[in-house]
Amino acid sequence: MADPILACVRTGTVYPMKYVINLRNAIYRYMPKPYSIICFTDQQDRCEGVEFIDIGGLGLLGLGGWWAKMILFSTEWRGQRKVIYLDLDTVLVNDIAPLAAVPGEFAICESFTRLAGNRAYPCKYNSSVMVIGGGMAGFVWSRFEAQREALLKKHERYGDQACIEELYGDAPFLQSLVPVGFFLNYRHLTMIPPKVASVINFGGANKPANCTIPWVQAAWK
Repeated sequence: MADPILACVRTGTVYPMKYVINLRNAIYRYMPKPYSIICFTDQQDRCEGVEFIDIGGLGLLGLGGWWAKMILFSTEWRGQRKVIYLDLDTVLVNDIAPLAAVPGEFAICESFTRLAGNRAYPCKYNSSVMVIGGGMAGFVWSRFEAQREALLKKHERYGDQACIEELYGDAPFLQSLVPVGFFLNYRHLTMIPPKVASVINFGGANKPANCTIPWVQAAWK
């Protein structure tokens, strides 16, 4: 079986290079080797231990921000290798090997906004962490490319995760495929480190860089 790819996306300057470096360091700590780390970017910054792919060379010009995540579904760059995608503002605090063991074609997080009690939230997916099976789910990219402009306009507000929901509406939720408590949303952070969590998901204006909880800052480096 081919080694998995740990992938992230950095477009524009919203996320300084520190986010790529810290995520790389956390992957080193919490993901058993072998694997590759790949960052899709439109920036010139580089660091050791990460393969950078210029999105301009993939026909992705104009797909900034969250929309660049759609290239993850193309089999042209990943072949038969499994992809584990992590948002740059993800903080890893424990073993993430269960993500490599997720079976099937595609799995994505259930919306943390819905899980927090807002069941009326219009998007059921959260794309901060996704797992794509080796050589699978390429049709998502093909269908996106075929109707790119219409989908960009239709899902302008909720972005890639709403678009993915339309193109792959029955994906299993990662929360049901990994150990209980594996994900911890920023809404539920406390001053006490969690006993079982492996992945902390941030969102919106809430980022690791502005989190005032000491143990989160200690983990994010």
